[in-house]
Amino acid sequence: MNFIKQIERIKKIHKLISSEKTGTPSVFARKLSLSRSQLYNELDVIKELDAPIRYCKKRQSFYYETPFELLLNYSLKIITNDESREIFGGTNFRPILLDGTMISLL
Repeated sequence: MNFIKQIERIKKIHKLISSEKTGTPSVFARKLSLSRSQLYNELDVIKELDAPIRYCKKRQSFYYETPFELLLNYSLKIITNDESREIFGGTNFRPILLDGTMISLL
């Protein structure tokens, strides 16, 4: 679930930056329950997506230098045990060589 938490955190960061309501780096980090260094790591992730993030001391907020839209979507599907066997070839999967010889992976 760490992946989902990170996606949700990045979405929250984007929303706060877009509205220019981040506060200072320390305040921003506290809003996200992160340390300042963790905050900067997350900002680096967003910057890798070409986000033009800047900080204004006067406004005490991060902002986007030019308009920037970030759309992050994910899909999660819970699969049953039977579906899992189907995906992974089942428990009795035995590869057959081209000459018809069966081999064992055990």
